[in-house]
Amino acid sequence: MKTFLKSTFLPALLLLAACSTPKMAVDTQLQTTPALAVKGRQGWMLNQHLSFGEFTTGKVQRGWLKSYDIPFIVRFSGAKEKLAYTLTNGEGQAAEVFCMGKLRQQDLPLFNDLFELNLGWQDAFSGAIALNDGRQHYDFLLTGLNQNNWFRPAEGFIRYQEGLIDIQPVDRLDNGQRALGQQSLGFQFVYHNEVIGAVETLNNGRVWLKDGLAPELRLVLGSVAAALLLRSELES
Repeated sequence: MKTFLKSTFLPALLLLAACSTPKMAVDTQLQTTPALAVKGRQGWMLNQHLSFGEFTTGKVQRGWLKSYDIPFIVRFSGAKEKLAYTLTNGEGQAAEVFCMGKLRQQDLPLFNDLFELNLGWQDAFSGAIALNDGRQHYDFLLTGLNQNNWFRPAEGFIRYQEGLIDIQPVDRLDNGQRALGQQSLGFQFVYHNEVIGAVETLNNGRVWLKDGLAPELRLVLGSVAAALLLRSELES
């Protein structure tokens, strides 16, 4: 009987031990950057808060309870699928973030005009980040998030006065293999060909922010990372 148990269950235990939670591959430029574990993504969504590293959101709201006179918010205040939150960094700096899920058909011309695009479909996730009581703002946009990543990879950017930060999808696991699913495992932030941050949207989520970034830029990247971790609320 003991022999039977060993021969039956030992291979199963070894198989379970060999199986581990999949993890997103991180670019070599971030391999010495510590991963920030995300808390608050899973579980009850009522009164939800996210935290990672030095960052904490206030209560995540469905809808925009407060707005500023900046183009993104003015143009899309009527959107149905919205969420908003404030992200603080523990040093008195805060960003107010306003996100929008699926576009309405009537919003598409305004959207293309604002982002200087020719987007022909409504599969987009976008938002605005307000700093300094709305005196400074950043826009961000991702498209193709619900497409097959093998044929039409997601793409996006963060836009501000000085230029763009690219948002690139990551579809490889930390063992080097390409993930079998159709959607990305996460995203990396690229500025002038340098990877300066990343967010893993698998499981509970993880965030990487390169050391030495200016506090404001770090806050902006943290804000977009939180938006991507919360995006599933608008896609449900």
